[in-house]
Amino acid sequence: MSESTGSGRRGKLSILLIGGAAVVAGVSGYLVTLAVAQQAGLAAYSVFAVFWAVLYFIVGCLFGLQQEMTRAVSARTRALATAEVPGQPRVPVPKFVLLAAGIVGIAIAVSFPLWALPAFGASQLGLVLPLAVGAVACVAVASLSGVLSGLGLWADLALIVGLDGALRLAAVLSVLALGGDQTWLAWAVIAPFPITMGTVLVVARKRLALARYVDGTYRSLLWNSSRTMLAAAAMAAMVTGFPALLALFADGVDRAYFGALILAITLLRAPLLVPLTAFQSYLLVFFASREANIIRALVLFLTVVAIGTAVFAGMTALWGEQVFVWLFGVTVRQVSDLLVPLVFASGMIAGLFVTGPAVLSRDSHTAYTAGWVVAAVIAMGAVLMPWAIGDRVIAALVIGPAAGLFIHITAVVRTSAQRRDRLSRDVS
Repeated sequence: MSESTGSGRRGKLSILLIGGAAVVAGVSGYLVTLAVAQQAGLAAYSVFAVFWAVLYFIVGCLFGLQQEMTRAVSARTRALATAEVPGQPRVPVPKFVLLAAGIVGIAIAVSFPLWALPAFGASQLGLVLPLAVGAVACVAVASLSGVLSGLGLWADLALIVGLDGALRLAAVLSVLALGGDQTWLAWAVIAPFPITMGTVLVVARKRLALARYVDGTYRSLLWNSSRTMLAAAAMAAMVTGFPALLALFADGVDRAYFGALILAITLLRAPLLVPLTAFQSYLLVFFASREANIIRALVLFLTVVAIGTAVFAGMTALWGEQVFVWLFGVTVRQVSDLLVPLVFASGMIAGLFVTGPAVLSRDSHTAYTAGWVVAAVIAMGAVLMPWAIGDRVIAALVIGPAAGLFIHITAVVRTSAQRRDRLSRDVS
């Protein structure tokens, strides 16, 4: 078997493993949402959904740390494959993870008085403690995922993605069966983070020895991480944290209607965004290895996203309202006119999930961050408009991502043109 054939088979196996894990995670998330909404009711679900949104907004921010660890470990691995530069400064990965975890913990402890009360309400401030514990644990999970991605250990990364989702579903269902309250549900949601991390550390500890260090300094790694995390924060503001953002500007909106709207947003974006979230690190490494034909690869992935969005929108138009009413009752019929537009809005965000790794693979941290931040700022501006809340949601999730896509695609085209110019000068 030739090297190229073996590489191709490993690539296909990696896609299958990560895709399978993403399916497990996505189905688990769906079932958690269904179980809580059905057993607790839409009004109570809105409280759980806001906790989930705040937690996964933080998790989304920390995804930027995963992306930077992926880039740093991948770059060091490629450098070691040729020749390590003598005297190159390097950072111990475990110490950097502890530093990042401490920063996150302090940030939550200092800032929670500003956002916990409007987000959770006075009666649910007990949710802050599990939120903080989950966020600190997720620093380690995100860093470990980045290291595994940078080393190309896709089977171990798939184990993190799949095991985390399965454990969360089991924990939440157990709490619901025992009649636990919102606080117990919150602990059930965050418990899989440390369990999954410990399991994968044991399974992959020998393979992780290759990534004890990354090149650079604490300062450079923190600077790069801060930019990718800022971009990830903007990403999270439009994805997992979007319901929490809406909750801050939904005064006077009927709680049952608001719960139905959050439910529709959550469920209709998952088929597109859950798989792409799982593939972010894979896409980064994929685009980094295709410097010569990155535009062709980018167009291919964007075409797949567009086709998938169109198919899902058609299915939603035919059966979406009936399925939602069957699952959650007639209350959700209030948002039936938003179902298809929400699918197309999710497709726009999915496009950013493709262009983002392409830009970051070129070490264009500034353009990567700018695309996500501009998209989020425009989306937040739309949320503040004096329109019906459904119209604000659609405008936010279409116009914002469109601006981000323009910035990302322009950056990829520009860096590709610069590469061609450098090659031309080298040849001449």
